[in-house]
This record gives sequence, C-alpha cells and structure tokens, in this order.
Amino acid sequence: MPAVVGQILRAGVAVKRAIKAAIVAGLIGGAVFAAWEVLHWITHVYESDGRIRSELTRISPVVNAKIVDLPVPEGGRVEAGDLLVQFDDTGIRLELDALRTELALKGAERDRLLAEQRAAEAELESGLATSAQKIRAVEQEFRSVGERLKLSEANLARMTYLLERNLVSEDRFSQEKDRALTLRGEADVVEARVAVARQEFRGIQATRGRIDVIVEMIRVAGLEEERIRDRIRAAEAERDDRRILAPISGVISRIYHHVGEYVEDGTTIMMLHDPERFWIEAHVAETRLRHVEVGQPVEISFEAYPFRTFHGMVRGIGTVTATEMNVGMSSNGRGFGSDLARIPVSISIDDPPPNLAPGMRARVNIVIRTLFPDR
Repeated sequence: MPAVVGQILRAGVAVKRAIKAAIVAGLIGGAVFAAWEVLHWITHVYESDGRIRSELTRISPVVNAKIVDLPVPEGGRVEAGDLLVQFDDTGIRLELDALRTELALKGAERDRLLAEQRAAEAELESGLATSAQKIRAVEQEFRSVGERLKLSEANLARMTYLLERNLVSEDRFSQEKDRALTLRGEADVVEARVAVARQEFRGIQATRGRIDVIVEMIRVAGLEEERIRDRIRAAEAERDDRRILAPISGVISRIYHHVGEYVEDGTTIMMLHDPERFWIEAHVAETRLRHVEVGQPVEISFEAYPFRTFHGMVRGIGTVTATEMNVGMSSNGRGFGSDLARIPVSISIDDPPPNLAPGMRARVNIVIRTLFPDR
C-alpha cells in the first residue's frame, strides 16, 4: 500500500512538471509570436483584401441599332482595329448607293453645262468676229461711197457755176445731178447697212447673257454636288458608327448582348481587357498610409496560388479615399467594416503568374523598412 501511494505521488509530480513545461512553452511561443507580429507590424503594411485590376474597356455603341454579327466569342483574343460588333446598316448602304447615283447624275449635268458653255463661247466668239468683219467691210464701203459722193457734189457745184454762165449744157448738168442723187441714195443705203451690222453685233454680244446663265447653272450644280458629298460623308460616318472596332489589343472578358438584340446608344455590349497589364489595388488604412511610399517592395500572395510568394512594387498612392469613390462600402456607410478611411494603393506585379483575372483576391505585405539594410 505505501508503494502504491508513492507511485501515485510521483505520477502527480510528473504531471505537474509537464503542465508547467507546457505553460512555459506556450508563454514563450506566445511571446515569440507577439514579438514577430510587432516586428512585422513595424516593418510591413499588410492588407488581406487586395484585388487584381486591369484596364477594363466597356464597348458601347453611339447609335441605336440591331446587332447582326459578333465575330469574336467571349474569351477570344483580338488585336487593336479588329471588328468586335457589326450592327444592321442595310438602310445606310441603300442611302449611300442612292446618294452616289445622285452625285453621278449631278456630275453628268455639270459636264453637259460645261460643254454647252464652251460651245456657246465658241459660237459667240465666232459670231462677234464675223459681225465685226462685216461692220468693217460695210464701213469701208460707206467711206468709199462718201468719197465718191463728195467728188460728185463738188462736180455738181462746178457744173452749176458753169451752167449759170452757159458754159455747159443742160444735159451734162442733169447727168451730174442724177449721179450725185444716186450716190447720195447709195450712201444712205450703205449707212443703213452699217447701222444694221452694228445692231447685229450688239445682238450677238447680248447672247453673252445666256453664257452667264449657264455659268450660274454650273456654279449651282457644283454646290449641289458638294452638298451631296457632304451627305455621303455623313452617311459614311453613320455607317462607320455601326461597326465597333477594338480600341486595344486584349481579351473579351464578357459579352452582355448577342446577335439579334436591339441596343440603344451607351449600352455596354461587352467588356475588353488587356491580359498583359495587371496590377493590384489595395486599400490601406489612413493610420498606416504615412509609412507607404512609391517604390517600396511588396510581397504578394494569391488565393489562386496559396503556396507561392510573388513580388511587386508600390507604383502609385491614391489621393481620394475609397469612401469618396464608393469602393467597398457597406449599406451603413462604413468602408471595409470600420470607420477608418482607406486610400487605394496601386502595386505592380513582377512576373505575374498565368490565368490571373480582374477581381481576384491578393494579400500584400508592403515592406516599409528593413531591420538589416544592405551596407
């Protein structure tokens, strides 16, 4: 019996020693953990709810139309300038055909008027030259008759003088008088012909007004052609608005509307992002923001890669709080479950792993100081 009691006592002492050792080990472990946490808090800024971001481009139309083709499926890769969306443009193509036909007709009409102008100008020039030549000939004839008439009248005056002195016969006087009268009548006729020729010249000159009318018609036709060209350019711009081309090279993240749907301008049809350009956006509490600087190294872990650590760098610090941007806000107005304001910090990723997607979660440790800096 005493031996049993001794064994029980020795076992109790051993248990107490084990319990004390466990307590001491726990206290030491807790102290080490607390020291590590304090050390980590001093040297790092930690955020567990960072999100992968990319340049998401919303593809929206500027017209109301029906989708007739989406040549690239969701998840497909496109290059800048590739066709993303084709809308129905049947009416515009018909309008363009009609406008081009109208333009061709107007051009033919203007060409006809130009030909008519050239013919009229040639006819006018020829008519004026002929009429001027006729006037010169008649005027020459009139001068010739006038000179002969002067000579005849001088002879008649001499005959009158001689007749008064009975130095010439009555018959000779009568002949000279008749000759003078005949030349006077011929001069009147030629003078009338000169007047008629000059009137004809002025009449031909008056036809220049018809040419002026043709020139004005050509000018109006040119204005109408330019108006049609303006309409064609406007229709072509509207036709181009019914085709959406990729603004950047990237991947189609999501398609919201499909072939056959009628969409209004401003409606998001699809999302496009560049898979080569990723960064992390972490929202740092205002109490820790003073420690963060651009260029500081960052240790990164992803939920998708739980056993790997990646590296990056702080590349930008926001100037507006997440509360003001309505990012991560709850219904009670508190951002991220606390009253602390948070500032978005952009972090680049060195050698990002494959299959990252915008919105995936990341944990970041921003190294704000090192205990043993390189010397």
